[in-house]
Amino acid sequence: MTPAQQREFIHGFKEMSHSAVTILTWSLVTGIAMAKSTLTVQQAIAMSLLVYAGSAQLAALPLIAVGAPIWVILLTSFMVNLRFVIFSLGLQAHFAYLSTWRRIVLGYFTTDFSYLSHIKRFPKPETKEELAADKEHLRLYSMMGFQAANWLAWQVSSITGILLASQIPKDWGLEFAGAVALVVIIGPMLDRASARWAAVTAGVVAVMTYGITFRLNIILAIGAAVFVGMVLDKSPKEGVIS
Repeated sequence: MTPAQQREFIHGFKEMSHSAVTILTWSLVTGIAMAKSTLTVQQAIAMSLLVYAGSAQLAALPLIAVGAPIWVILLTSFMVNLRFVIFSLGLQAHFAYLSTWRRIVLGYFTTDFSYLSHIKRFPKPETKEELAADKEHLRLYSMMGFQAANWLAWQVSSITGILLASQIPKDWGLEFAGAVALVVIIGPMLDRASARWAAVTAGVVAVMTYGITFRLNIILAIGAAVFVGMVLDKSPKEGVIS
């Protein structure tokens, strides 16, 4: 890898890190869901590595659990992932110069985030003149950086979810995974002390009043959080002209 190629790869890798929270959360939930299904840990890890498509994996799990025919599982997974056909058509003009096997590898690593990041940076494919001048194929290395960061984040978090799922009681199921996902997503948004205290208050009240009927603990938790947030939030509102 030349210095210019290395620079493009690192640029792509860093850019993808901006979406890391979403990728890590989604893959963690997918990993827990696989481990909580009928798959063994080994099968779940193999599925994560070989399929590498969260929506298809989640769509296939209930079908595997009920013993659906393999063609039904494959057809369902294909239909769920039809958007990747569109992605492939969009990238074909960008990387048509690659050999078939390299395009297949590129296709395996392409995800929603890596595709969108590449298209956002390079809306149009290179012309023949630009491609001839780009001897180092720098756009390819930028794409590889996007894909490497996405694959690494996904697999680490997915396999972590698979391995840690055994520590979660079975009756917690996907509700617990969903709660974990929301905590991970919302956490970085709590940029003020008042918001953080409001979140903590909501959690404490919700747990302490869990036993009351009709899930009124949720209403109480929201009310307590709003009250604490309003009391502590003394900072002036942005954009308000007095």
